[in-house]
Amino acid sequence: MGLLKKIFVSEEKEAGNIDIIGIHPIHAADPCHLIELIIKNCQSEIDMIGFTQEISGQPKSNWQVPYNDKFLNDDGSKITGDVMLDGRDEKNWKGNVRIAFFFHYLDLSKPLKTPFGIKSLPAPTDLPERLKIMEYESLD
Repeated sequence: MGLLKKIFVSEEKEAGNIDIIGIHPIHAADPCHLIELIIKNCQSEIDMIGFTQEISGQPKSNWQVPYNDKFLNDDGSKITGDVMLDGRDEKNWKGNVRIAFFFHYLDLSKPLKTPFGIKSLPAPTDLPERLKIMEYESLD
């Protein structure tokens, strides 16, 4: 993952640069949710591995991270790029950046750790029709 620049900030404060738009359960062999968010006033590349949840008693290398993360257009109705493939293009990281990704074993009782600090999770809702463009592919 050397593709993306790492940004380190305090994890003690509530993340103000991120709006979680929605969390949606996905039908998959393992528990999985689709998370859609906006990074507000983004200035540079973000290390997506920074979006995680702590697993007590486990090293960070065992914590879950985003899977199949995609850039979305302003209203979230179209995929505009793949974070892994298009993440080096600085234009993808300017302004308000809308991203959706799959996250396995999301613990809804815990906050999401982000590159900007912690963020409380909203209650999950059904997948909106516009996000059916995000196709889950099994890790098997």
